[in-house]
Amino acid sequence: MTPELLSPAGGLDAALAAFQYGADAVYIGLPRFSARADADNVTSERLRALIDYARSFQPPKKIYVTFNTLVQDAELPQALDALDTLADLSPDGVIVQDLGVARLIRDHFPRLALHASTQLAAHSLSGVRALKDLGFSRVVLARELTLEEIRHITRESGVEIEIFVHGALCYSYSGLCLFSSHTTGRSGNRGRCAYCCREAFSPDADLLPPSSGRRPRFPFSMRDLALAPLLDEVVATGAHSLKIEGRMKSPLYVACVTDYYRRKLNRTLSPDDERLLVQDLQTIFSRPWTSLYAQGVDAAPDDVIDPLAVGHRGAAIGRVETVVRDRDGSRWLRFTTTRALEKHDGLQIELPDCGRPFGFAVNLLREAGQFKPLISVPANARVDVALPEEDVPMIPPHAPVFCSASQAVRRRYPIQSLRESSLASGRPADVRVALAPSGIATHASASFDVPGDVTAAATLSLALAPSRQPEQTEPAVRKAFERLGETAWRLGALTLDDPKGVYAPASKLNEVRRELFEKLTEAWENRRAERRLSIAQSWGFGTPSERSPETSRWSLKLRADRPPLPPEALADIDALVLAIGHVPYATLRPQLEAWQPLAGPNGIRLALPPVTREAAVPALRETLRALVQGGWRNWECSDLGGHRLLADAGVVPVSADWSLYAFNRIAAAELVRLGFGSFVLSPENSLENALALASPACELLVYQHTPLFLSATAPCATPEGARAEEVLPFSDRRGHTFLSRAIDDLWVTVWRDAFCIADRLAELNFGRYRIDLSWSPEPERFTDVIRDVISGRQPPDTHAANFLRGLA
Repeated sequence: MTPELLSPAGGLDAALAAFQYGADAVYIGLPRFSARADADNVTSERLRALIDYARSFQPPKKIYVTFNTLVQDAELPQALDALDTLADLSPDGVIVQDLGVARLIRDHFPRLALHASTQLAAHSLSGVRALKDLGFSRVVLARELTLEEIRHITRESGVEIEIFVHGALCYSYSGLCLFSSHTTGRSGNRGRCAYCCREAFSPDADLLPPSSGRRPRFPFSMRDLALAPLLDEVVATGAHSLKIEGRMKSPLYVACVTDYYRRKLNRTLSPDDERLLVQDLQTIFSRPWTSLYAQGVDAAPDDVIDPLAVGHRGAAIGRVETVVRDRDGSRWLRFTTTRALEKHDGLQIELPDCGRPFGFAVNLLREAGQFKPLISVPANARVDVALPEEDVPMIPPHAPVFCSASQAVRRRYPIQSLRESSLASGRPADVRVALAPSGIATHASASFDVPGDVTAAATLSLALAPSRQPEQTEPAVRKAFERLGETAWRLGALTLDDPKGVYAPASKLNEVRRELFEKLTEAWENRRAERRLSIAQSWGFGTPSERSPETSRWSLKLRADRPPLPPEALADIDALVLAIGHVPYATLRPQLEAWQPLAGPNGIRLALPPVTREAAVPALRETLRALVQGGWRNWECSDLGGHRLLADAGVVPVSADWSLYAFNRIAAAELVRLGFGSFVLSPENSLENALALASPACELLVYQHTPLFLSATAPCATPEGARAEEVLPFSDRRGHTFLSRAIDDLWVTVWRDAFCIADRLAELNFGRYRIDLSWSPEPERFTDVIRDVISGRQPPDTHAANFLRGLA
């Protein structure tokens, strides 16, 4: 089976480009609740036209709408309005991250197909099966999976599997990155990522040997994913849909990358054609490519990270020979181009230690050493290209030259505009028209919940004479009632009742049609409003949540492999949570026995790791089995895959960690429905949103070295890669220091300063509070931190993240 080719669309033109160059489907966002909030996105009216356009193909193409952000509690009314709009438009699927949004769709808009966003961090068969149980018909897997993992999940899951095959990569597992949120207030989980992983960082000098040469400046900046060289193996996984990333990219990029993968899938590319098409694509946008972990998890950091430069490179077309100067002082770049060039193309030169290439437009072009300006030159020509008059850096010989924009490529990918007049657009409405000597009577019906349950009628009293051409009556009536272009309707079945054979003027038919559809629209909108009001009332939108009692209870989370704390440090702790990681039971057992004198098995809660790849599942299942048989029944989990593993072991988890994102009351209710007795609020929260969620089941996170990145990839800290045995410090341009280290098969990056809101406790009045030291360095400080936080004192070197400034 040939998989679906799914292309990105930041706006209408990109969607048209995708369809015209071979996409089977596109994914696109509305102006709100999209993980690419800065993309063009589309209005509901444009989306309706695009859906109609997609369905005009044979076979029909598909539209999936992104609703893949976390929704704050105060935004639920707007989210409900957006879902109501989508239900009216009926796209082929809605891509969702928020568990509350998924619950709204499942309960109130069941005709919308649920697709699980990659932001839900599905990285195992257990996680995918858990999402299937929640009503998702398709799951977008984490990008970090191998082809073998994808093949296994696709074969065993029973849902459609969608995987990324091309485009930008996040350093962190998607949905588990809080770097942008904590450091800038712009949350990647809400479509506002500031792309901090693309910024320059200064590694500690001790990480660099004296002869290391060029210093890595971008230790977290990923190459672009490109699985085209492995496409046969990708198709063999059985994945239903192959997804191209790029909703922030231009329509030209979408056209070219879609064309490339379409022709690869159709096996219509010769090696020479492919080489030229790849070059075309690279002139539009390209970082260096990687297959990431498709072929295995042992890829070196510098195979997946580009630590020396960021941004668009272009297609490599030569190396600098020299810079020459004419008598008038103008400077020219001389090199031999392997690609045809023309005026208004773009060039970039990669310079040592500059980070971003130096780029400029081809405004003057000539053969090397000649003075006659040219419009174009062929491939393999030795050329001079005029450099800008100002701000030109030192350009050394042999520096790589790239073509970063091509007029020829633009001409190769024209994009046709949408002709909406040719589309059968809008909701279908069945119309009955009765003509009589006394006037015109009309009735319309449309299907809201069941066929024909929304109706309207309109009459027009006037004297109608017998028709001289009765055979023209039905075509005239049909023409009048098909004129619905400015409405959200289209004519369905038309029934004409004209027993006397009268003549109705077109102007009168149009008049009664307008009245009929105004009434039908009003009836339809009333039904929608009634539904929204009913849903809002059922969830208590706008009303405060039930507040917790004033008596404070504290939970403390640590790693089980840490040495036990002194008893006095735990004196005020009501629940001790130990993260067990992927430690084998034989190693874990003595660790837990060391903690047991401080609290018996019923007083300790064991926490599963946030990421468990498929290869690690069998060992974790065995550890779980042994622990449950040994009487350990209190558990916490951080993802839906963990919840499914616990269910398979016959255990209902006591608590959900923050990464399950109870960001609104419906998401919180969904966690409670799944059996969680309590849930920890995300450290992304603002004060306002946290107060809206305060309830007896809610734990407020007060202190944590928040994992800003949870990654499968080591930072590229040295030419040889990061060293797993030690903490790696990095500083950004703002002077903040971050610490990266390997913990339990993950590379975890934290801010040296911890998130803490201990000084706000007196005014918050939550019932449950959480101190999380499971990611923290400096265990020698733990006792002091616990004492200070519980006392309401702010420890040194802390920050409040979004708690007071709010969350974008």
